[in-house]
Amino acid sequence: MSRATGGVLLFTLFLSLSSDVWPQTSPSPAPVRDPAAVAAVQNAVAAMGGAAPSRTPSGEVSNREQELAALRKRAESGDVKAQVQLGLAYASGDGVTADESEAVKWFRKAADQGDAAGEYYLGEVYATGRGVPVDYVEALKWLRKAAAQGEAHAQYNLAAMYTQGLGVSKDEAEAAKWMRRAADQGLTAGQFGLGSMYAHGRGVPQNATEAVTWYRKAADQGDGPAMNNLAFLLATSTDPNVRNPKESVSVAQKAVEVEPDNPAYLDTLATTYFEAGQPDKAAETERRALALKPDDPSYKKALEKYEAAKPKH
Repeated sequence: MSRATGGVLLFTLFLSLSSDVWPQTSPSPAPVRDPAAVAAVQNAVAAMGGAAPSRTPSGEVSNREQELAALRKRAESGDVKAQVQLGLAYASGDGVTADESEAVKWFRKAADQGDAAGEYYLGEVYATGRGVPVDYVEALKWLRKAAAQGEAHAQYNLAAMYTQGLGVSKDEAEAAKWMRRAADQGLTAGQFGLGSMYAHGRGVPQNATEAVTWYRKAADQGDGPAMNNLAFLLATSTDPNVRNPKESVSVAQKAVEVEPDNPAYLDTLATTYFEAGQPDKAAETERRALALKPDDPSYKKALEKYEAAKPKH
């Protein structure tokens, strides 16, 4: 996510199939945003075992290899869950030689049977160009199918694609519709995205109270960007029903605890200190942000303001 005017972070297309993140799909795919989930993601097909396939000293086939053989047999017989898991195994090189084209083949087999997880992953590989050329129109087609079946991560990415005009004309009202569906299912990314849309009036009427509501839901799930945006709104809103500088400091501190070296989070924390009447702490914190991003003009300007507001001794 990138820093936008006013210290607020905006949502971006959130693709789960990065170079090192291939979520497990049992019972449904689960893209991750937090470090705690990454460990689970790195074992995307953990249900199939742990170590790479090997043979015992006596030459017997290992349990791992047997499990993969059984998985392949189920996949070849048309079991959609097995097809998705086998696709993930090829995508991550878990127990087999990594082969993105083979991964796509198995995702497609599941998708062609109408499986939401298969549709979701097939949409993701087209969006990221893993095993197939990047094709946003094709990505949109498969993400829409998965989203229509209630797959929350597909709903989020579909919303982001409508917002950015990837594979489709920009349509913020349509984006808001899908973002809300993802948020209503409790998806952290969806809650953050819907909060951002309300904060900026994108696809929905601008409404600080609604923005705070959805940012808070995501923040309660440990989401750093949501904590950051919530803190900024609480500190700077002109709505007396929203503004709460004291609480904003506490929320911003939690965001910095999540990611101590994030300059945007430190910049927001400095803002909250200043709005809470603590220019000394604001200046000290802004210097930390500048140390991490020394060429940012907005940080420099903020530091000048905080220094000027410090009490004269």
